[in-house]
Amino acid sequence: MPIYISVKLLLFFYLIQTYSSFGQFQLPIYKDYLTDNYFLIHPAMAGAQLEGVKVRITHRSQWQGVSNAPSLQTINAHGRLGLKSGIGTAFYNDKNGFQNQVGASVTYAHHINLILGNRDIHQLSFGLSAGVINNNHDQTQFAPDLSDPLVQGNKMKSNGFHMDFGLTYIRYQFYTHLTLRNLIFKGKNISDNINLDKGKKWIASAGHFFELNESTKLEPSVMVQIVDYANLPSIDINMKSHHFLNNLKLSFGASYRFGTQPNANTFAGENLNQDHKQLTLLTGLQFKGFSFFYTYTHSFEDIQIAAIQ
Repeated sequence: MPIYISVKLLLFFYLIQTYSSFGQFQLPIYKDYLTDNYFLIHPAMAGAQLEGVKVRITHRSQWQGVSNAPSLQTINAHGRLGLKSGIGTAFYNDKNGFQNQVGASVTYAHHINLILGNRDIHQLSFGLSAGVINNNHDQTQFAPDLSDPLVQGNKMKSNGFHMDFGLTYIRYQFYTHLTLRNLIFKGKNISDNINLDKGKKWIASAGHFFELNESTKLEPSVMVQIVDYANLPSIDINMKSHHFLNNLKLSFGASYRFGTQPNANTFAGENLNQDHKQLTLLTGLQFKGFSFFYTYTHSFEDIQIAAIQ
């Protein structure tokens, strides 16, 4: 059984907003899903491939040379169990200055094969993911600020449990996904003994592979994110090209994102939404199961984003 491994390094610069502790209970969606990693956001993709195990290891470093700069490490793996089942798991460690969050999740997917006796995939899949999150915020080194109720000068701890559900339909070269994040969410600020909440997020994706010749394919795709507290959806319009040279596969692509920032958080009972427009360029190579990707993101706002995968 082959094992496919992808290792990525991401250097990312972005604006950090002031938010309450429960806003941390969800990882933002960057462009990792464009690197053959849809399982990262769609649980029904667990074991969607007919055979093998896929492993993704990601390290994200931000603000190079800056003390206490944000960093993120993730590892996820998923594979097929027989004809109709798939399982997966994911772990991450997200550190941002004096705040640190760790999380883990497990996923089960059920696949209904609509055609047998052919290596081409034609299936309908259902996925359910359950995860736990632990968040620590060290405020002991903060200067007291009586005007900010979130700064208490001690160590704040919170945890949460969430469940996500998704559907995936794959027909040969066409695919589409629909996922509901935070179908169930239970969180608690342990320090203050306060129950926490998190808005639901709908994520829809669709794409198609067009074969130009034996060595070249085009893959246009789109992704839409809708969050309970966002004014407008966030939309990704993507185009990738794949080139096959013996055992080597080269990929090039571009992605344009616009709409309301889906990672906005609720602060003091008010919604903090940020309109954004971003252009991402990516290139990558895959060789005998290993892959490496590089991306660069330009933001058409006051903040610019650079990324390496």
